[in-house]
Parts: sequence; C-alpha cells; structure tokens
Amino acid sequence: MQPPIITLTTDFGTADTFVGAMKGVILGIAPDAQIIDLSHEVPPQDVQAGAFALASAYRYFPPGTIHVAVVDPGVGTRRHPVAVTTNGATFICPDNGLLSYPLDEARAFVDRPPFVMGRVALPHDWHAVHLSNADYWLQPPSSTFHGRDIFAPVAGHLAAGVAIAAMGTRVLDLAAFALPRPRSAGDTSIGQLLHVDHFGNLITNLHPANLPDGQQLEIRVGGAAIAGISETYQDGVDLVALIGSSGTLEIAFRNGNAARTLGVAVGADVHVISRG
Repeated sequence: MQPPIITLTTDFGTADTFVGAMKGVILGIAPDAQIIDLSHEVPPQDVQAGAFALASAYRYFPPGTIHVAVVDPGVGTRRHPVAVTTNGATFICPDNGLLSYPLDEARAFVDRPPFVMGRVALPHDWHAVHLSNADYWLQPPSSTFHGRDIFAPVAGHLAAGVAIAAMGTRVLDLAAFALPRPRSAGDTSIGQLLHVDHFGNLITNLHPANLPDGQQLEIRVGGAAIAGISETYQDGVDLVALIGSSGTLEIAFRNGNAARTLGVAVGADVHVISRG
C-alpha cells in the first residue's frame, strides 16, 4: 500500500523553522507520510499567488493526495480553517480564496468582476468541513501559527485514516475570487495576466482556443508589441510570446525579466490581434 502523500504550499520561506515544524507535527501523527514541498516562496500574504501555485501543481499528484496550503494573512481572525475533499484530492487551508482555481474549473462561479472575493457554493461532488474539532489540533493552539497547530495535525490525522467528517462541522460554500474570462472584440482576443513567475514570465488566461484566427498575430501588453507566437524562450531578440507549460499564452523576455521590463503586474490586459 502506498504511503499517504502530503504536499505543502506556504509563504513561510525557508530561513525560519516554520516549515520544518509543520513537517515534524505531521510525521509525529503519520510517520509513514511522504511530504512534498510545492513551494514556500509564495510572496508574503499573497493569496492570489498562493492559489495559482497550488493550482499549477496539485493535478499532477495521485488521487487522494492531501494538499496543505497556508498563505494566511487572516490567521487568528474569524476566517475558518477548512478541509475539502474533491473527486481527486483533499485540500487543507484557510477559507480565504486559496481554492479559487479548482472551484473555477468545477464551474462553481456566478459572474463577478475578476479577482473580487465572494462566497461560492460547493460543487455537488465536493465535501468541506470547518476544522472546529480541537481534538485534532495541537494544544494550546497559537493565534499566529495555525500551519503548525491546526493544518499540520489535521493533515496528519487524515493521512492516518481519520474521516474528514470527524474534523468539524460541514460547510456548503467557500471563499473564492473570480478569475477573469477571455473576451473577443472583432479580430482581437483580450485576456489578463494571472501570474508572474520566478523568472518574471507573464502567464495569461488565454488558451490557444481563445486566440483569434489568422496566420499573423500581434500580442500587445504593457505598451509593447510582439509579432507572432514562438516555440521556445530563445526565439526572437528580446520579448517573446509562447504557449507555456500552463497551457496558456505566456510573455517572456529572452534571458531577462518580462514583468520588470514591461512594468506590468497581475490583472494587466493582454491583446492578441489578428493581422491576417
């Protein structure tokens, strides 16, 4: 039988002992667990970046993997810690928008302006609980480190076979921010930047199916114009547009930083124009 897999995504960094303490708690409860670090370099308090990091990796793990995500500017406040099971994964995180991408993929949204937070009803095949049963926490819990005192022990107990229903009371909706939708205007497709990665590459919400028809495309972002879609980061002289590993249009600067060069950030518009 395969040992349980637990992933960790946080904004804790690696200079302090926060991540190590969480792993120690998990292993004290579920010593056979395999713990995988997705990232601990999410920008501090940046829930949107944490949501993107989690979404970009969780789907590559075996079904039943437990994903712990802690980007939690509201730690110690009235926001709820939650555990959520879907048809392929279990998530443990604060109820603050970290599950926006899988909720969007499950088509749980009503229309709302991009990146605006609200409550979203759970898809029919999801189950979520407010982690209100303190029997599965470390005692006494700190008001500033729920990663160690609530999320880590809950992950350990779930990995050890405790049912999610034992962890607390059921909830029927979750906090989530709306993702922008690509739109069309004549011969132009308009998308938005979802993420800036470690290299300064700009990741958009434009899939190949969203791009306009035509053999000659021009991509406009941050006042710059890029001719055509390339195959690799090394094509072209400086700025390049290509379909990246996320499966969407990406803007990069050859051997440089596109975000810094263009002075753009998450939410900026990207226009793809058909020139024929």
